[in-house]
Amino acid sequence: MSVVWVHTPSVGEYVTAKPLLEYLKERGHRLVVTYSSPRAEEFMGKQSLADRYLHLPISGLLLGFSVKLFVRRYKPDVLLLVESDRYPSLLGAKVPTKLLINARLGRRSYKLLKALKGIYQPLLSRFDAIVCKDRETAERFGELGVPREKLVVCGNLKAVFKPNLKGSNISFPSHKRVLVAGSTHKGEEEIILSAFGRIKRELPDTVLVLAPRHPSRALEVYNLARKIHPNLETSLRSEVGETFKGDILVVDTLGELLHFYRLSTVSFVGGSLVPIGGHNLLEPAYFGKPVMFGTHIGKFKDLVQILESLGLAFPVRDEKEFTQTALRLLRNPPTPKGDLISISNRILECYKGVLDRWIG
Repeated sequence: MSVVWVHTPSVGEYVTAKPLLEYLKERGHRLVVTYSSPRAEEFMGKQSLADRYLHLPISGLLLGFSVKLFVRRYKPDVLLLVESDRYPSLLGAKVPTKLLINARLGRRSYKLLKALKGIYQPLLSRFDAIVCKDRETAERFGELGVPREKLVVCGNLKAVFKPNLKGSNISFPSHKRVLVAGSTHKGEEEIILSAFGRIKRELPDTVLVLAPRHPSRALEVYNLARKIHPNLETSLRSEVGETFKGDILVVDTLGELLHFYRLSTVSFVGGSLVPIGGHNLLEPAYFGKPVMFGTHIGKFKDLVQILESLGLAFPVRDEKEFTQTALRLLRNPPTPKGDLISISNRILECYKGVLDRWIG
């Protein structure tokens, strides 16, 4: 079997590529994962899917010696480059088979590569296949001189998701409308709880589920909810049995967020009303739920297009918009225009086809 060198700039790209790594591992290939961001060190140290995890410092990538040493030592048969690290030393690595997956090329990057076309055109053209997240990306690579026959459009690999619904038996009375705010951060809970006051007045049968990104903050969020809404029944998830009949549920457990998204009428994905960068916007949409999110969505911006195609994207800028949008969706939840799980499976099969052709 082949030695597959997988280079992911950081944590996000590794998580994106994980379904493909699992597929390659199942087929018996040896995986060596490298990453360039020093911030990924702790996360990668806890992973076990690949045979090895190695940090390639940016300085070494810029100068090229890290790549040469790596290739000499591990002798990879395949380079699987994920998304966006475009150091010439990486692109030009002397590896028999080279694939660029979930390729993205924004306007700024395209202008830069076009200005340096004399350098990048030959490097990119040596890849056996460049698998793009959309047709616009493929067109831009084509305009840079990459042979069209090497460009494949499979879709955004970030949309590939296998919901892992751990055992959870909690439910809500059937007549309740459920607003789930998942992966929230400090500064967002105040906005959400304040908005919930008006929502509750207009729709008294609404339940709010607040799931802070870090469960260690659950008690803090619980106390905040009690302070803002002393007359509402607020509970911690760990103190509730099979049915929650109160008003505000603060999640202090791990592994249940997807279950709550599945039970929701409307969901909000946190880290987006404050400058955190957002979290996975697609998780509620896998269950056909409308998704609210703020303006701070960073690398998850490219997922909005998928949500929009399903009719499930609802951006909000502040408390006022959060309140108005939540009320509208709670009263009249939209019907999805498609099935995200089917889209996910179709994208994954396309990528698997590319791997089968070039790696086997």
